[in-house]
Amino acid sequence: MTLDSYLELFTTLFGWAFYGVLWDVLVGTGIVYLPFLGILIDNWREPAQGGEFGTVTGLSLRRMEIDLFIALLVVVLAGQPAALTPLNAGTLSYTPPPTLNNPAPATATVAAPQSTYGTTGFNGSPATVNIPVWWYAVLAMTSGFNHAAIEGMPAASDMRTFEQQARLATIADPRLRQEMSEFFSQCYIPARSKYQAEQPNAAAVSALLTTYGPDDPDWMGSHVYRDTSGYYDTLRPTNQIPGWAYNAARDTEYDPATPPAWGKPTCKQWWESGAIGLRKKLIDEADATSAGFSGLVVAVAPALAGEKQNDAVARTVLTNSPPSWSNNDLVANNTGSTGLLSTAENIVKGGLAAGGVLTASALFSVTITAVLQALPMVQAMLLLGIYALLPMVVVLSRYSLSMMVVGAMAIFTVKFWSVLWYLAMWVDQNLIHSMYPDVNIFLQIFANPGEHDTKRMLLNMITTSLYLGLPLLWSGMMAWVGISIGRSITSATSPLSQTASDAGRQGGAIGKSMTNKGIRR
Repeated sequence: MTLDSYLELFTTLFGWAFYGVLWDVLVGTGIVYLPFLGILIDNWREPAQGGEFGTVTGLSLRRMEIDLFIALLVVVLAGQPAALTPLNAGTLSYTPPPTLNNPAPATATVAAPQSTYGTTGFNGSPATVNIPVWWYAVLAMTSGFNHAAIEGMPAASDMRTFEQQARLATIADPRLRQEMSEFFSQCYIPARSKYQAEQPNAAAVSALLTTYGPDDPDWMGSHVYRDTSGYYDTLRPTNQIPGWAYNAARDTEYDPATPPAWGKPTCKQWWESGAIGLRKKLIDEADATSAGFSGLVVAVAPALAGEKQNDAVARTVLTNSPPSWSNNDLVANNTGSTGLLSTAENIVKGGLAAGGVLTASALFSVTITAVLQALPMVQAMLLLGIYALLPMVVVLSRYSLSMMVVGAMAIFTVKFWSVLWYLAMWVDQNLIHSMYPDVNIFLQIFANPGEHDTKRMLLNMITTSLYLGLPLLWSGMMAWVGISIGRSITSATSPLSQTASDAGRQGGAIGKSMTNKGIRR
């Protein structure tokens, strides 16, 4: 039997174990027999109130037989745990959905839970639990139905996991931080200042902007600065850079007779060198802080393979780095020929607006992460409570057939939440692709902070409402259906007892008629 979370592997067993304990208590105290006593009393009292004559006694016995048979049937099917339908821990399994990090996840069992649930708090879970036949059939049908529905849905691209991995990619090495700071001040700032002053419109520059986007000059690894003469190919740092060997042809400011310990590469070499270049170091740092992140870029956006992949990874790491290394302020306050914001009032307003949107977007992002982790746990705990409390419901309902159907619908409703969450995830992934249709989806979402914050906040709000609203809507609909079904079953069984009531009234009328005739005589 396939379940829907790691925690449910254990809560299912414990829930039905508590069911057995509570049922044994009800049997030991004799409470399970009270509904039968109530059936006998009701079927004696109600017909007897109708009169003394006719076939009241026979119909009362007939009605009593029917009610007792239904009650015994409910006890056998939905009350007494049956050895015929044991719930074995070895038959319970959970297979997590595939993700970008784990495309073929292993199936978890109680013996190999792949989580900490079975090693600490739930390590005493029972190996086998007997459950009633009806509830076992409900669990089997529900699990099969849910997973068949999920298998029939289209696959999702798991962009949320990609987003989380992107946010983890940052610079953890303090030496690389220092080196990036030096490149920013000694290469990027001079190159950008020259570009802003000259505003070149050459065909080569236009081709680069067409290939890599109009925002390419707004970050340190810009192809405009790397591939245009007069920028990174001629700019060099003022200080020696550790790790770069002295080159007499390049480092002409030093006397070859007394060479320095290290050389001063051009900014293009400093960034592009495959062995010790900054871009290679940033990619390695991304894979170290966010395992396998550079490979995820191509998995999500195949069009970013090759040169664009390397740029995307490096750009993301820089985006997650401290503000002094990024171009956020330059982009926001000096794009093209607009210049700085004109007044202090505009600066305050723009900062507050951007800060408010960014804060709200981050809050919703955190909310989604917490919701996605908490919802399966809440579902597993609710199912544990339903399983454990079912004996009380069975007894207090006086072993009614409607209780069996309504209880089955309650279990099906809660377990069906897994299908709704998968549907919400699928809608979320497709909304991301719809709102960011460009092939450089990765760059649009993560490498341009501030530009897409409002759109991301709207997307996160919609996603959160789906994950929470769909289960609420579904549960409300099923509650209405359950009440209707319960009333329908009651209406369907009422004619069985209505005959006795009608006979009682007819018997009473006959008795009164004969009494009146005797008085007249």
